Amino acid sequence: MNKKQLNGLTGKTLRVNLSERKCLTEPTSERVFQENIGGRGVGAYMLLKELQPGTDPLGPDNKLIFTTGPLTGTLTPGASRAVVSFKSPLSGTYSYSLCGGHFPVELKFAGYDVLVIEGKSDTPVFLWIDNDKVELRDASKYWGLTSHETEDAIRKDVKDSEIHIACIGPAGEKLVRYSCIQSDYHREFGRGGAGAVMGSKNLKAIAVRGTVSISAADPAALKQCVEEAYKDFAENPKSKIRRGLGTAEMVDSTNKWGYWGTRNFSTGYFEEAQKINADSFKKDYFAGSLSCYGCPIACGKVSRINSGKYAGTAIEGPEFETIGLLGANCGISDPEVIIKATEICDIYGIDTMSAGATVSMAMECFEQGIITKEDTGGIDLSFGNGEALISVLKQIIFREGIGDILAEGSKLAAIKFGAPDLAMQVKGMEFATYEPRGAKGMGLSYAVCTKGGHHMFAPTMGAETTGDGSQRFVNEGKAELVRQTQAQMAIVDSLVLCSSMRFVMSVTDQMNFIKAVTGWNINPEQALEIGQRIVNMERLFNIREGFSKKDDTLPKRILQELMPTGSAKGQKVDLEPMLREYYEIMGWDEEGRPSKEQIEQLGLEEFVID
Repeated sequence: MNKKQLNGLTGKTLRVNLSERKCLTEPTSERVFQENIGGRGVGAYMLLKELQPGTDPLGPDNKLIFTTGPLTGTLTPGASRAVVSFKSPLSGTYSYSLCGGHFPVELKFAGYDVLVIEGKSDTPVFLWIDNDKVELRDASKYWGLTSHETEDAIRKDVKDSEIHIACIGPAGEKLVRYSCIQSDYHREFGRGGAGAVMGSKNLKAIAVRGTVSISAADPAALKQCVEEAYKDFAENPKSKIRRGLGTAEMVDSTNKWGYWGTRNFSTGYFEEAQKINADSFKKDYFAGSLSCYGCPIACGKVSRINSGKYAGTAIEGPEFETIGLLGANCGISDPEVIIKATEICDIYGIDTMSAGATVSMAMECFEQGIITKEDTGGIDLSFGNGEALISVLKQIIFREGIGDILAEGSKLAAIKFGAPDLAMQVKGMEFATYEPRGAKGMGLSYAVCTKGGHHMFAPTMGAETTGDGSQRFVNEGKAELVRQTQAQMAIVDSLVLCSSMRFVMSVTDQMNFIKAVTGWNINPEQALEIGQRIVNMERLFNIREGFSKKDDTLPKRILQELMPTGSAKGQKVDLEPMLREYYEIMGWDEEGRPSKEQIEQLGLEEFVID
């Protein structure tokens, strides 16, 4: 490999076959990275190319493909993430999840652009990566431990406190369909069930230590880009707010605009929001800030409970989405319950978003008499009951009682309860905290998202609430807004940047970083076309798995029921016209299949589906 190829890339991919207990390295394809940028794009390309149609998400043939980006491990602000791509056990779709912190950078420093996990071990193992030394070790004694206990034990056993670890807790071992891969205690590859895939493979953890340096094509240009970016971050109003309050700063505005999912998305306004907003957490529970590698914002806020029933509980967070789905959407306004519930999700390894949305669905079923105390084991599963939330979360993690049903996700659980319309999900993945009747672009974004009800596929809500906010109620222009936003996010996820970096770093800025690090000369227009290429690859994966227009929809509540309260009162989502326009401008047919011309334009001929 020549010097140019090494700029921004280590040049190596690590492939681990658990069935055969083989750990092999192979050259990283610079062409694949250049065509797909890195991270999410490379993961989509590799999963589409390597995974056979119809693969069982919890079978040995599914893969976990961890991908870094060419900016990972450089001085680029916020280039701290990695993406894991896999077929989701929650939705059966293509899925990807991002994790920040320090594990992704350590994987790059160990010398690997990509880590592919395939097969299944017949006994519990963990993967130990110490630069070029890679081995599978017995993990039987760690099986059953929480994620925090696992990290502590592995660090002790390998006699290195500086390593970084990604692992699963009991929820992943029990194959909870929305279990996470946890990292560095409080970071996670969260949505879609990557933890269950890892658990199905009997892989308890991945521990990494690395000392490789990442070179840049033009160090002087990179230095200039970094200096300009840090100056912009210091002056940017959004950065200042997020540095002070974390992502919880979004509580007040989202509730004000009437699109904060409340009581299983029965409305978009939570009347007790002030009890669980950023000011409340900062006043009573703030204990410091944490940041991911190379981050100028440090949005991670540590919360600690010093007295009362949950004294001693300490977490990083809770993040805005967690506050929404474990809080407002369950009708809970007690900050300490939310902090404790977050701790349970973190240490046992489940996604706070899907967990909160699934429990809130069960709460509505309970309130409507669809399920009773006989079904819940005596638990009063009413909205607002914090003790019930915590009890049911524990049951989900260990698949006990009603938790065994809820561990399957809201869609399957609601079908089991005989109330499928009460699951607020798309393609099996639960909504994020944004109520689409109050921001209709988010309704279209949820509907067409490859992985389901995920907010970061195309987060349009900011653009929809500019000015007087009235634009959030119109259909016109939303298809184009989603198309543009999804391309921008595909690039951010492929670089692999924290999404907060886009507040300051435009696509032009991002491509300036790419040129300085790799030497690749990609203009913003070309970058956004690569973003559309990535979205189309993900779409082709789902089409191959049998998904079509019928799956690009929203729950009946969103389509038919008028919002009852808040500033979005009287609204519902008229999805069909937005969907038709979206398909048209994407170059897809009436069933949402990319046209031959679109496939050729994006260079995806190798993935044509008959």
